[in-house]
Amino acid sequence: MKVYALALLVSLISINTYAKPKDKPADPAAAAAAAPTANPEEGEKVDVSKITEKYWAQGQESELGVVQNRKFTSAGRFELEGFLGTLSSDPFLSSHHYGLSLGYHFNQYFSLHGMYWRTVSKGSDALSTFESGSATTVDTNMPSGFWGVQANYNFLYGKASLFGKMIIYVDLFLLGGMGSTNTESGSNITPFVGIGQKIHLNKFMALTFDYRIMRYNEMIRYKTAGPSPVPHVKGQDRAERSNTTDAITVGLSFFY
Repeated sequence: MKVYALALLVSLISINTYAKPKDKPADPAAAAAAAPTANPEEGEKVDVSKITEKYWAQGQESELGVVQNRKFTSAGRFELEGFLGTLSSDPFLSSHHYGLSLGYHFNQYFSLHGMYWRTVSKGSDALSTFESGSATTVDTNMPSGFWGVQANYNFLYGKASLFGKMIIYVDLFLLGGMGSTNTESGSNITPFVGIGQKIHLNKFMALTFDYRIMRYNEMIRYKTAGPSPVPHVKGQDRAERSNTTDAITVGLSFFY
């Protein structure tokens, strides 16, 4: 009986020693070697350039796209623009302007324009309030017009989706130039700088929005006669001052 028990104990120890554990991790190197080799012909490498091409140029809504070449070019073309807008230079005046400009685009980025506008000015609500509570008025200098030369530099071109229905083509440009502002007291040299944007409707037409800061020195004259601060008569020169005008303009351009 003791012999039988001893033989059984030896058998159990032998089984426990040589049995393979169930949870022993597989050898990574062996697993990698045993794994099937991937066939490069079974898959295709993703080409981002193919995924992202043609959308903006073709207007396909089902594809992702990037900005392609310009659809409408202005290089080597003349531009005639009619515009109107508002001027802000004196809180006691309300001024609006309308006019024309003619320019030539030497290339897609640079153009030169000559312009003229007529200014319509009148007293503002602030002036009416002042005059209603006083026996005098404010010495203002109403602008009557402007002419000058302007250079544009297109530095940004892009496309945008309008209500998800159509693609519009946009030019953003810097502008600067020199001209003359006509006022009640005379003409004044006026440099200006600004920024603008063109939205091309088709090959021949575009909407233009621009903003200018204009600065000139003007002579202020007395609007009434009086003894103070010094004796003066109506229309006499009072003092010279600097005028900074903000001009906002909306126009329609024609290319040919």
